[in-house]
Amino acid sequence: MTRLEAPRRYKVFAGDQLALDLRGESGLLVSTSAPPPLPGVAPVTHPFATAVFRMAENEGELGELLREAADLDSFLDLVRARGYRVEPGEGH
Repeated sequence: MTRLEAPRRYKVFAGDQLALDLRGESGLLVSTSAPPPLPGVAPVTHPFATAVFRMAENEGELGELLREAADLDSFLDLVRARGYRVEPGEGH
């Protein structure tokens, strides 16, 4: 990614439900099912993704796939293989 390129954005769907908003850059993982971190506790981060989980029932599986993947493209391949639909997000 060059300096002028915006990070790639994706929406991951479980059926017709939005399960994950994803941006292809290092950043925070925002949980739907867990409370925010306590004061003084660092938030959960990821080396190649900034993401907001939208469905608690899929968060565990998607989080596990993020941890297993070597990079953004391999994560997208993994979620597609599990039956999720991936669409480009705004700014893609």
